[in-house]
Amino acid sequence: MQQLVLLIIGMIFIIGCSNNEISDIKDNEQMLTKREKIDLHIQSAKNNDYKLITALELKNRLDNNDDIQIIAVVPRGIYILGFIKGAKNFEFNNEFSGIWENDANDKKDKFIEFLGNKEKEIILYDTGESNAITAAIWAKKLGYSNVSILIGGFKEWRDKNFEISFDIPECCQI
Repeated sequence: MQQLVLLIIGMIFIIGCSNNEISDIKDNEQMLTKREKIDLHIQSAKNNDYKLITALELKNRLDNNDDIQIIAVVPRGIYILGFIKGAKNFEFNNEFSGIWENDANDKKDKFIEFLGNKEKEIILYDTGESNAITAAIWAKKLGYSNVSILIGGFKEWRDKNFEISFDIPECCQI
């Protein structure tokens, strides 16, 4: 089962697929154990040359004021309900076809502009819907060298009772 899911996820990122196919894969992901999900993340990180970071490692990095860019790849409505302090928001969602070369819009250019310096360390997180994986793969394809994903995403951060910001972010001020 695990090998089949790995194969399917790999195919998504290589050839892209329809929203219905993605929904089927996400349904299969929900049936996986926590250990199997971690194994999938590890395999994807190896295959796509990005890193994984735990909530504790990220908290320690933030406590040490390390120069990192944290990006929540979630819908803005979810982001403003609470986020990791200092995290910026980029709505990376199902609107992205998975094959940007075929997209007729400027989402790829907006993503590149948003990420900025290709040498800066980028840490992505989501709420468990695999947006961070897709964003990490695209960041790597676009030439960003130091990309990581927060294992367990925002849920893991929250479950560890680490600081959550409820400040109105710059993006959302009236």
